[in-house]
Amino acid sequence: MRTAAAIVLTAMPEEAKPFLDKARLTQRVGELTTPSSFKAWFLELASPRILLVQTGIGQTAAASALTWALGQVSTRDVFISGTAGGLHTSVNVGDIIVGSEYRYGMADATAFGYELGQVPGQPVTFTGSDRVLQALDLVDGKNIRPGLMLSSDSFITAKNVSAVRDAFPDALSTDMESTAAAQICHAYGTGFAAVRAVSDLCGPAADQDFHMELDKAASLAADTTLALIALLRGGDRPDRRRRQFGLDALYAALYTVIAIDNELEPSDASGLDLDMSDLTRDLHEEQVAAFAELIAAGKAFVAENPHGRITSQRYDAIRAEILHDLNLAGGRGRQTWPPTSQTIMKRFDGYWNNAMTSIGLTSGSGRRRGGLRYSDEDYRSAIRLYHESMTAQRKNPSYSGYQQWLADQDKAFPSGASIRQHFGTWADAILSLYEER
Repeated sequence: MRTAAAIVLTAMPEEAKPFLDKARLTQRVGELTTPSSFKAWFLELASPRILLVQTGIGQTAAASALTWALGQVSTRDVFISGTAGGLHTSVNVGDIIVGSEYRYGMADATAFGYELGQVPGQPVTFTGSDRVLQALDLVDGKNIRPGLMLSSDSFITAKNVSAVRDAFPDALSTDMESTAAAQICHAYGTGFAAVRAVSDLCGPAADQDFHMELDKAASLAADTTLALIALLRGGDRPDRRRRQFGLDALYAALYTVIAIDNELEPSDASGLDLDMSDLTRDLHEEQVAAFAELIAAGKAFVAENPHGRITSQRYDAIRAEILHDLNLAGGRGRQTWPPTSQTIMKRFDGYWNNAMTSIGLTSGSGRRRGGLRYSDEDYRSAIRLYHESMTAQRKNPSYSGYQQWLADQDKAFPSGASIRQHFGTWADAILSLYEER
C-alpha cells in the first residue's frame, strides 16, 4: 500500500479548489479513478504526497469516500477541510475551528440510556488528533480555536439554534460530515482533525457579521490544513537546515537495498542493533518494522558474503523503486529515506568504496581511495578534465556530477569533498579554471 502524508477530505468543489490550485502551480496533480461519484487526486504538496478526496455533501458521502481512501493509502493523519456554521455565541465569521471533540448533533438514544449525541455502541464523543492539537500553537493565526464540533444531516438555523445550544453548550460549530469521518477514523485507529473556517453564523447577534464568501472561507481552511500537515512532517521552520541522516540510517539503507537486490526473504529483526528513528519521519511504524526485517536480512547476507558488491548506480535504481512503491517524493531539495548514493558518499569522504567497507564489504577493484596526497596541479587537472567533459556534453559542471564522473574514471583523482576543501567551495573550484585563462 502506498503512503500519504495525509488524506484530506472536502465536501464541495469550492473546498477542494484551493488545494488543487496550489498543486497545479507545480503541475503535480494526478486524478484517480474512484468507484463512485466522489473525486480523488494525489497532490505533491508534501512528501509523501497528499490524497485529496472530494466526497460530496453529507455524512454517508464522507464516510464511504473516506473508507475507500483508507484502502488506497497508509497514513497517520486524516483531515476534513472546508467551511462550517458558527454555533457558539463567541464564534465569529472567519474563525477557524479545529475539532478537539466530535458529536452527532441530532443523535438521540437517551431512551436507552445513552447520552444525547451518542450513537449506540459508540463512544460519547470522538476525540481529535493529539498530534494536530499539539501543533496548533505553531500555526500562525489569532482566530484558530480548538473545541467541540457537531455534525448532522439537518441545517442549524435561527429557528432551532437555541435548542442545539442548550443541548450542547460547549459546541463551537456545526457541519454535515466531520463526526462521520471521525467515527471512521476511530474504527481504523487513524488520527483525525476537522479544520473548518466559519462562513456563516447559525444565530448571529445584531452586531455580528453573519456571512463570508465560500471561496474565501475555504481558502482559510485549506491554508491552515496545509500548515498543520507541514508541521506534522517536520516543516515548522522554513529556514531550517537540511536534514542530516545518522550513520545508522545510512547503514539501514545500504542493507535494505542489498536485501532487495539479492531477493532475500525478510528475517527476524529482534536483534538488530541500529537506531531506526530517522526512518520514522518518512515511514509509519508498521513500515519501519517491515524494513527492519529486510535490513536484518541484508546485514546477515553481508556478514556471510563479505566480497559482495553493489554499485552506486544500482543502489539509486532500487532506491527509486522503493520511493515509487511507497509514494514518497524524492528529488532536489528533499531529504527522503532511503538517501541517495550521493548523500551516502558525502558521509564517507566522497567514496562509495568507503561506504561499502563501513558495512563489512571488502573494497572492489574500483578507484584507489584514502592516503593519497595530491598537488595543487592534481586538483586543477581533475577540475579541468571534468569541466571539459561536461562542456562536451552541454551539462552544468555540478558537484554531484563530478562524483558520478569520478566513478567512471580508471585513474585516481581527488574526491569532490577533497576538491571542495582544497578550493574552499565548489564554485571557487570552477572559478579557478577562469583564473588560469
